[in-house]
Amino acid sequence: MKIVIAERDNHERVAIEWLISTYSIPINNVFVAGTVKETMALLEKELPEILYLELDMIPAENWAQIHRYVKSYSPKIIAVTAEATFERAKQAIELGIVDLLVKPLDPVKIRQCLKMAHSLVAHHKNVHVFSPHQDEGYSYRTLFLDEELNNGDMALLVLRAESNNKLADLLQFLTYFPFREQPTVLPLTDMVVCLFKNQTQHLREEAWKILSEWEALSADPLVAVLIPANNKMKTVHEMYLAARRLLEIPFFIGYRQVILPKEEYECWYEMDPFLTSAEQREWVDMLNSFDKQKIKQWMHQEFLHMETPFPNPETLRTRLTSILAQVRRFMKTYQLDHGETEEYYMRIFSEILYNRVLYRIVQEMLLFLYELLDRSKISELFSKKDVIERGILYIEKHYMDPNLTLESVAEAVGRSTAYYSHLLMKKQGISFRQLLANKRMNEAKRLLQASQLTIKEISHQVGFRNPSYFTRLFKEMTSLAPRDYRLQMRKGNESSLTDKS
Repeated sequence: MKIVIAERDNHERVAIEWLISTYSIPINNVFVAGTVKETMALLEKELPEILYLELDMIPAENWAQIHRYVKSYSPKIIAVTAEATFERAKQAIELGIVDLLVKPLDPVKIRQCLKMAHSLVAHHKNVHVFSPHQDEGYSYRTLFLDEELNNGDMALLVLRAESNNKLADLLQFLTYFPFREQPTVLPLTDMVVCLFKNQTQHLREEAWKILSEWEALSADPLVAVLIPANNKMKTVHEMYLAARRLLEIPFFIGYRQVILPKEEYECWYEMDPFLTSAEQREWVDMLNSFDKQKIKQWMHQEFLHMETPFPNPETLRTRLTSILAQVRRFMKTYQLDHGETEEYYMRIFSEILYNRVLYRIVQEMLLFLYELLDRSKISELFSKKDVIERGILYIEKHYMDPNLTLESVAEAVGRSTAYYSHLLMKKQGISFRQLLANKRMNEAKRLLQASQLTIKEISHQVGFRNPSYFTRLFKEMTSLAPRDYRLQMRKGNESSLTDKS
């Protein structure tokens, strides 16, 4: 078995080679590449079964070419990146990876991925494809090439377990299943395709029987997609593509289903995958107020009450990561972006990317959010005072900025505008506007006494664009115009000096 390690960092390449030998992973030949060009050359020359690929080394202009090479030579891919972004995850999904690793790398995780990739390759090499109808020409060519005409007597059944690691068990199960008419069985990387000839009756009942008997043996659920005979599709390849498209439907309705073509399944509903500004603010408020019930209602209403036509599952995955981005900011505010909470966050990110059932993703997200809010609330009890003090320090540092607003202060301390305003009034008994005005006027008083700056210069230094407005506000707060205040303070100082002498 061969592996190509495509990684720019030589130390990383050496480390992977060392892990393979140290853990006795049965990979006989290791080839290394430090550039995209070297990677493609090794793929073409060596035809490796496994590719360890650093995604960050691939420039945008080479992505399509790498994608073609990977699809052509079909290695099992372990992808690695230093950028834990949705874009990198999306690239990894497009390549059909075994797993995506994020630097800094954990040797135990690398070992697990290498063993998984090796196991998948070994299983693929040992899979026995049985096909009683080989003489009729039904094969993988029938599925993948638009050649085999459908005369109306062909039915196609696709079976997929919720977990890919059950594929070998499923294939073994089908070997002994008592079909009324033995199909041609073609296992793929994530499903098994059964082709039936001259069978138009009882196939739906047989599909339900498969699900029932499988469930008696395995806790991992199964879904069946059935394209019956006498359909309008011209070729078996079209039937196969239609079945693959229908395999997206369990994302919304779950497994343990026999799914047949329906008109409402034929197109996706278009929706914006990203949260709007109003929705972002709503999430900030829900998180900052620790409102578990409102978050639950929002998630259920948004994701668990969908009707056909459904939105594209990948669009929904993007929308879920958009929510997770708001959660990430919340975690940073409470300094929970490390340790167990960070690991939990990464598991939820992985669930969003890979879990095949939407309601499972939503449930896992809610459990994570509940725990996060509990931890944040404990942190909040110790940090309220700190939040106020940090806000006041921010005002004292930036009061001279005429653009300073309550919104910018609240953002600086990681709270919503309304919440910080409420907290400030509750703890200090003063509004943001009053606090800022007091700070500016106190500084203006100091400058009027201690400097020779003009009134205009002082007004600009303490954050006012308009000297007239500064003068009016100063008089409202001190009962004196700035010029009169300066004269009075200087006379007072002179009198004080005379008395002392």
